[in-house]
Amino acid sequence: MLLAAEIAELLDKRRTVEARDSLVDMHPAEIAELLVELESQQRAMAFRILPRDIAAEVFTELSSDLQEQLTEELTNEQLAQMFNEMEPDDRAELFDEMPGQLVTQLLSMMRPEERRSTQVILNYPPDSVGRLMTPEFISLRPEWTVEQAFEHIRTRGEEAETVHVLFVVDDRGRLIDDILIRELLLANPSATVESIMDDSAIWLNARDDREEAVRMMERYDVSVLPVVDRDHVLVGIVTFDDVADVAEEETTEDIHKGGAVAPLDMSYGETSILTLVKKRAGWLLLLVAVAILSSEVIGQFEETLEAVLVLAFFIPLLIDSGGNAGSQSATIMVRAIATGDVHLKQWLGTLGKEVFVGLLLGGLMGIASALLGLWRGGWEIGLIVGLSMVSIVVIANLIGTLTPFVLSRMRLDPATASSPLITTVADVTGLLIYFSIATGIIAMLDFTVDPEETEEENAIELVVPDEAGADRSPVGGTTAGPLTIDWMGEQRAAGVRAV
Repeated sequence: MLLAAEIAELLDKRRTVEARDSLVDMHPAEIAELLVELESQQRAMAFRILPRDIAAEVFTELSSDLQEQLTEELTNEQLAQMFNEMEPDDRAELFDEMPGQLVTQLLSMMRPEERRSTQVILNYPPDSVGRLMTPEFISLRPEWTVEQAFEHIRTRGEEAETVHVLFVVDDRGRLIDDILIRELLLANPSATVESIMDDSAIWLNARDDREEAVRMMERYDVSVLPVVDRDHVLVGIVTFDDVADVAEEETTEDIHKGGAVAPLDMSYGETSILTLVKKRAGWLLLLVAVAILSSEVIGQFEETLEAVLVLAFFIPLLIDSGGNAGSQSATIMVRAIATGDVHLKQWLGTLGKEVFVGLLLGGLMGIASALLGLWRGGWEIGLIVGLSMVSIVVIANLIGTLTPFVLSRMRLDPATASSPLITTVADVTGLLIYFSIATGIIAMLDFTVDPEETEEENAIELVVPDEAGADRSPVGGTTAGPLTIDWMGEQRAAGVRAV
């Protein structure tokens, strides 16, 4: 493959024929990568010398920033010629990002059939299957013979998106079935299309959410799906390459939402610093507001914490465990809902299942925490920490499980149940549970662990005798036995007595 520097040198020397011949031998994706490395003027020149069909493919491979730059460099006539060579769905996607006035001008300059197909796609909602589909498919009639079907394929096949799958329609264009080209090849030429149909077609509605196309292809393991309108008329097809792009976009969006970040409209490299701040600030401020509740909870149980100070040692352990458990269950549930493994009506059974999961996990973690509490503060502290751990893990597990269902019921994206949000809510809930259990057990057992009393019981007083035998300057300490200290520049014998 030629380096960008070599193409740039050819263009600078106006050896455009050589540059063109070198570029057309490359894949459109490779040409797009090469154009990125060229200067603006060289990029525009290289793009202009490409054949229209190759230029159209290269344009779809470029980032939105470079597409915008080239749009400014090319005339409207050149743009219209290039868009005429594009697939209707790719063309509609690009028009979505262009100013309305420019789109109107370009549509008016395009071939009538290309203009109509593009306008049909643009009439559907932005995130619908209709925006993904292409109207370039091959349809057959059930009464045709296999020989007639092949004649039709030869006539229309060059314009079609694919000839791998063919679609049988009635006289009103309504979808009846789909058949593979392999079935036609193996059939008797005199057999009718109807005789080799199996009535097993699956389809999408043009107004379905585009994520439905991803789920359908994954579920039925197909590479092409027909798209029908409300009257079941076949209006287009969706192919695997389009759905793969959607799957990548949706996965990226879910990952962003899972990290409490508003989805980016462009790649990270193309996103400005200000936009990144805007996308992240909203969630962070919301999480700060929720986190303030944690401080309020601790303030409400200040007396309990002062009475048994050792309880503070276990706060990070308990709330982190609850947040982690909640995030795990939320992640599992968001993915299960997204893939269709779990449906909204199954929420109660799923909740019950997660109760048992939470009890088992909480039990294991509770035993370990109770032993730590026993070692740090006695059996009472072990009891408080162990019970709190079980309760916190179970409740956090339920919060993480239920939140995606609630969001789905509200027709919101379940992926909004992000780990930071679940963790923050679980923190507040965990503190409330921990101090409630601690307060109840302390009141029931009527015990306290006061560190000041413990220090007084073990304190000793260091007494330094003066020359008259009187005791002076008691000094707290823990050293036992004979010792000397520096007293006003002199070494004196010191005695130790308990207080």
